[in-house]
Amino acid sequence: MTGAMYAAIGGLKTHMANLNVIGNNIANVNTPGYKAQRMTFQESIYATSKSGSNGGVTAGGNNPSQIGYGSSIGSIDLNMTPGTYNPTGFGLDCMIDGEGFFLVGDKNLNINSAEDLSKPMLTRVGNFWKDPEGYICDRNGNVLYGFATVYNPDYDPTLTDEEIEEAKQQGKNVGPTMISTQLVPLRLPLAADVPTEANGGKTGETYNWTTGDPVYGMLSNATGSNNSRTNVSLAENLKAYLDDDGKFSAEKFKDTGIGQAIKETTANADGTTTVEYEEMNQLVLDKIPIPNTNDEVIQVKNLSINKQGAITCTCDNGQTVVVGYAAIANVASPDGVTHIDGPYYKAMEGAGDISVSGVGGILENKFLSNQTVVGDEDTTRSPATADAIGLGSGIEIKNGGLEMSGADVATEFSNMILTQRGYQANTRIVTVTDSMLEELVNMKR
Repeated sequence: MTGAMYAAIGGLKTHMANLNVIGNNIANVNTPGYKAQRMTFQESIYATSKSGSNGGVTAGGNNPSQIGYGSSIGSIDLNMTPGTYNPTGFGLDCMIDGEGFFLVGDKNLNINSAEDLSKPMLTRVGNFWKDPEGYICDRNGNVLYGFATVYNPDYDPTLTDEEIEEAKQQGKNVGPTMISTQLVPLRLPLAADVPTEANGGKTGETYNWTTGDPVYGMLSNATGSNNSRTNVSLAENLKAYLDDDGKFSAEKFKDTGIGQAIKETTANADGTTTVEYEEMNQLVLDKIPIPNTNDEVIQVKNLSINKQGAITCTCDNGQTVVVGYAAIANVASPDGVTHIDGPYYKAMEGAGDISVSGVGGILENKFLSNQTVVGDEDTTRSPATADAIGLGSGIEIKNGGLEMSGADVATEFSNMILTQRGYQANTRIVTVTDSMLEELVNMKR
């Protein structure tokens, strides 16, 4: 048999593979967030019939003589260029204008550091909605991960207007809520129960909260459950206020809001504090009245997402609520992500390191899991640099629409014609080779 037959067969297989890629692109021409693929050809193996020579003292050199055996698949690449905005009119539909991915997955993923960012899936499709339990999910039931709004442990409701203004000038957060940097499934706040004297909602004729008010979670520590709505983990996050023997440090407390209030109520005659670690939760809760709930999410309207990824809504009582901020994942090589199912990717081999950002620098100089920098240039730095939350420069969330497919019909049809003609030419090689072999066989009559 002749090598031309095998070369042509290799060409037929490769052109058919290219047609499969083109067919997949055309099939997804209206699929939101789809990223077009491109297949490249490469030469197959070569057989050397005569090696080359550089020549000698008396004789000149010669080139090597090699015969090729067709083509093979060189690569199948993803074109991760951001697509065009397609308005849909749905409040939680959104697209990432720039590079990056949304993080989605099951509700029970604990993401404590950059090493855990490989747990959730990556997607460019932002077709989100609120499920019956209040979670922000995509249309396949995967929850959206982001940075949730929680109670601010340094909130001091007793501050005067002058003290509030002074604290703001110092860059302190004096509001009752803050943004946690723990990556969690984004969920609507719970609804406050009917206030009674039994649950602490009513003191005499005074009501401490209103039925249906939003009840946020507390700061959760890095090892806690991401879905926990309990207040137990608050103490873990206030360990920074403890001294070496496990007591509260008045020195560490002095510049804080709620910490100052707690210190004053627990101070000894000599000015020291003797509050035990286990007592910390209740002391903070006494200063920040947390309404009782029945584990039901608040009733909302006008649920939407803004250009910074903030998911906002309006309660029945007219109060505006910021549920949290969608996190944006970035990989070192976006074209190297691996398709796992439908619109989902994983940052596996070929994609490089993965990091997370907040859009518009909302979490500038912050670290995952509410970590703070400890140490200096001469000591071990904690947290790791990889745990830093990026600024999200050059990224914006466009709401009310989805990203259009990256497949271009004109390009795909042109490639299909070239592939068809290439396939046809290879079949001619098979036909010609067959005719030549027939003549060879017919030499003996």
